[in-house]
Amino acid sequence: MKPYQRTSSLKKVYRRLPSSRTGVLLRKKRPSVAKCAICKKPLRGSVGSKQRMYGGFVCHKCLQSLIKLSMRGIS
Repeated sequence: MKPYQRTSSLKKVYRRLPSSRTGVLLRKKRPSVAKCAICKKPLRGSVGSKQRMYGGFVCHKCLQSLIKLSMRGIS
């Protein structure tokens, strides 16, 4: 492999070439599903980031508990 091909950010896909050999194609990895930073469940809703605090980072249930704890003065 060439030096620029030695990276973990590209996915190796093995394909048969016209010369009947098997070659390696490098493709970009598909992004994984966004997960909540606290409970690790997949985030629901649209793909775009939410315009509320911790939007796209914490799910709505964990955010609700965080807000309750902060308003009660418990850190």
